[in-house]
Amino acid sequence: MQAMRARKVDQGAARAMNRRLILDELRREGPLSRTRLAQQTGLSAASITIVSTDLLSEGLLIEHPELAPHLPRHPVPLGINYAGHHAIGMKLLETELQAVLTDLALNVVDQIHVPLRGPTPADAVDAARRASAHLTAPRHAARLIGAGVAMAGLIDTRRGVCIVSHRTDWHDVPFGALLRDALGVPVWIDNDANAFATAERLVGQARQASDFVVVTLGRGVGAALVLGGQVYRGLRGGAGELGHVLTERGGRPCECGLRGCLQAYISNGDLVAQFNEQQGEQTRQVEDLLALLAAGDDRPRAVLADAGRRLGEALANLTDLLDPELILIGGEGVIVGSALLDPMRAALQERHLPDAPPPEIITHRWSDDAWGRGAAGLVAEHFFEGASSHPDRTSEASS
Repeated sequence: MQAMRARKVDQGAARAMNRRLILDELRREGPLSRTRLAQQTGLSAASITIVSTDLLSEGLLIEHPELAPHLPRHPVPLGINYAGHHAIGMKLLETELQAVLTDLALNVVDQIHVPLRGPTPADAVDAARRASAHLTAPRHAARLIGAGVAMAGLIDTRRGVCIVSHRTDWHDVPFGALLRDALGVPVWIDNDANAFATAERLVGQARQASDFVVVTLGRGVGAALVLGGQVYRGLRGGAGELGHVLTERGGRPCECGLRGCLQAYISNGDLVAQFNEQQGEQTRQVEDLLALLAAGDDRPRAVLADAGRRLGEALANLTDLLDPELILIGGEGVIVGSALLDPMRAALQERHLPDAPPPEIITHRWSDDAWGRGAAGLVAEHFFEGASSHPDRTSEASS
């Protein structure tokens, strides 16, 4: 009996691994014929047939006969059924909740911004409930597989707990469980930079990379570290706090309570504050600095160049430690553009170890729905992982 049970578990584990290989290959490459899948994954033709038949019957894959005429001997390619499932992605800000409904390719189907009535977890749950009611109209509800939340702070993703967030002043809030009870669907929460990186790893500009860094600029400064194809979160979920590395001892105060943090020099609000302090002006947002530059006033350039240099030096340290394939820069702060990013690249080039070329730098074309799409990526990631392990669970239940 024990030998039979072991064989079932082994077969289930092998089937789960094969499913993951197939899903990952189709996610990275797009629709492929069964023959090409066998070549790419190293699986036998029989294994491809067995697993793909299961995935087709479960609605996880679909056939693309419209692509067959473009291939030799006209085999019918297989592709992931992205449109067959929906996810809600939410970004929690201080004053509002931004929410989107996406398919598994993180294409936005619908979106909404819901003002928060207050700063408490209950207010955030209420906003999420209202957003979900709007997004999950009857025609979408049956396809909904879960919700993801991206927020600033230290997040325990395993328990779904916000350990601390300086933006919301939350401490040890079981936000995942609160939302799951309110929405009635599985919920995953993570730091916003990690969520954004997850989406880029799945279907974005980093889907071909296994080791990369995402840096987010804007209201704060964050980073996500993807190592070996997985987001590295550290012991308590605190990995990637690039904004709080030291850039100047005894320097400007940071919202975390320390002084001299990188964020205190390059976040949007701190860029504006430094310019106002130096020039005696009353500008209110980073767009005002860009307007001055566009009008021929070069006074903001020194602050922006200094911020870019500090960021480049921090990225050089990160590059020397991790040796990533690429660095992806995102967030609302990318609007600053070349005035900050060119000095950043120059400092990175100057400071990284000279024995190897620096990683590729990609600037994300930011949009209002990018945070929400990142949060929906948390749902897609767990969906794909669950899909790949489904036979394993079945074998355990039946043994």
